[in-house]
Amino acid sequence: MGFDEKVDVIDLIINVLKEHEKTLDTLISKLEDFFAGTAPVPTTPVRADVRRPAYTVVLRRWAEFRERCVGVSLAAFDIEDKLFRVSAVKNELHYSYQEEMPDMEIKFRKEEERAVIEEIGVSKPGLFPTVIRGVLECGLGASMKGVEVKMPDGGAIYKVIYDIDSEEATNWLADQLNVEKRNIVHGKIQI
Repeated sequence: MGFDEKVDVIDLIINVLKEHEKTLDTLISKLEDFFAGTAPVPTTPVRADVRRPAYTVVLRRWAEFRERCVGVSLAAFDIEDKLFRVSAVKNELHYSYQEEMPDMEIKFRKEEERAVIEEIGVSKPGLFPTVIRGVLECGLGASMKGVEVKMPDGGAIYKVIYDIDSEEATNWLADQLNVEKRNIVHGKIQI
């Protein structure tokens, strides 16, 4: 690289630094006005450049997820595609935990004053304990929602879908992760 090219590079660097200085001066001025109470509240969010997590760590055991995510500043939970999902970012790592939500069908017929169960089907055999206890493997209680479907042969199928209560999940996660409830959101963290 010749002398003229080096001077051009140095000029470019100086110009970029001047632009950054102007931007910083503007931001400092806006912050001073804001804290002095003379500036309007911004209507658009200011995005801070935050380093994105380098890795997503998918954990299969709740105990390990809980251990690694105690004290996070933000955690999120949701049910999507019959999966209960929890995620959190800590120390530039995105942690994720998920487990399947069960569903159940009970086929029955009416016989005099009784209902006789003919068959019980669970979405997967490994989910049977969750169905019986009404508690996910991680320890969060699940609520049941059901609907009865009449069959042409006079019998019926009762379809049971398991769900979680948002407020209960928020309280449970706050306790499990030792964080304030306001740091738990019903949604997801996108990286």
